[in-house]
Amino acid sequence: MARATLKTYAVSLGGRNFTVLRKRVKNMTLRIKKDGLYVTAPVSVSEERLYKFIEKNLAWVEKHLKRIEKNKEKIYLLGQAYDRVDEYSLKASAEFFGGVCYLRGKDDKEREKALMAYYKKTIEPLLPPLFVKWQKETGMYVRKVLITSAKTYLGKCEIGERRIRISCRLAAKDQSVIDYVVLHEICHLRYAGHQKNFYSLVQRYMPDYKTRVKIMRGR
Repeated sequence: MARATLKTYAVSLGGRNFTVLRKRVKNMTLRIKKDGLYVTAPVSVSEERLYKFIEKNLAWVEKHLKRIEKNKEKIYLLGQAYDRVDEYSLKASAEFFGGVCYLRGKDDKEREKALMAYYKKTIEPLLPPLFVKWQKETGMYVRKVLITSAKTYLGKCEIGERRIRISCRLAAKDQSVIDYVVLHEICHLRYAGHQKNFYSLVQRYMPDYKTRVKIMRGR
């Protein structure tokens, strides 16, 4: 349950205006929202400590305000775009709500980990039924499926081991794309490369695969 705000006032530092919310909480947090900069602080924290906390995070604020102003920060989940809001917090987490992705953590690295954990949690239950379906359809079976956080691929087939790696980042894509990637990697059990025979095999089981590829590439 959200803590009640006991006192609200404004402070200015580094050419920026911050709204301070005094609450019965344990830690200070800094949030960048569409309507301004917010600092939540415990009632017991002194003004001196509050100012030092804000000063310490001014560089972070400027960095993320520039990123937001350029409108480059969108987070995708199952094909849907969400506005990104970064929040300073000792505990890393990711939350998708009301068209916004809230990423919390001490720094960018922690927020990235939180997002990958959310992606992994999202993709895990989606994969097993797809592998069951396409293995049965194609008659080609995988020994092991691994979920990674790789940036260089969405799916990867290790033919000798009959092992498929799926990046949790695939959770950003539309479910039709997730379906395609699973079939794509299973088909690599027969054809290692992307020759004509490979795509003919994919098309046999998924006639609209080209449409899904366009969606995957953002076209």
